[in-house]
Amino acid sequence: MVKSGVDKKRYDRAAALYDIFEFPMEAMAFSRWRQLLFERLEGNRILEVGIGTGKNIRYYRERRVIGIDISLKMLEKAKEKVKNLGKNVELIQCDVEALPFKNDIFDAVVSTYVFCSVENPVRGLRELHRVLKPGGRVYFLEHMRCENEIGGVILDMLNPMVRFFGPEINRRTVDNIKKAGFRIVKEKWLLTSIFRFNVAEKMS
Repeated sequence: MVKSGVDKKRYDRAAALYDIFEFPMEAMAFSRWRQLLFERLEGNRILEVGIGTGKNIRYYRERRVIGIDISLKMLEKAKEKVKNLGKNVELIQCDVEALPFKNDIFDAVVSTYVFCSVENPVRGLRELHRVLKPGGRVYFLEHMRCENEIGGVILDMLNPMVRFFGPEINRRTVDNIKKAGFRIVKEKWLLTSIFRFNVAEKMS
């Protein structure tokens, strides 16, 4: 099910150049942070939301993975990586706000730089809570509103301009994770308080 036509069209347009556009940040920091996440990832049946062009695919080891994205063009790029890397990753086009899965079936969820763009983030996070097994965890890499109030106000001011191109830069994602029913079990600031690694658990 594809819910947000605006987001779908935006990321369909961006797919061809997406990896090129993000290469500087990937080289400087993102790839290192991805390794941090995957060193801690536990579970055999994994859901990755917002898999995009498949930048995380290379990090999966001996796991069954389903990757979802709202953009078909992004998934086409991810499909190339699955084939080239020989990974066991199934790709599905759908919206994180309306996941086509039964309750309590995944051991873990991976989400990297996704909930800055989801139209209704709490609704999407509640869907992750629904499909996770009790005790399952979501592993997040996200950018969000700065904890420093001056920095936060600056991001608030810039957000309308940045949102025109895609993501929100002032979301309080940790608060949203808690609103969805999760318990935060780990938080690491990666670049000030804006870029963070979080692990959230579905309580039994």
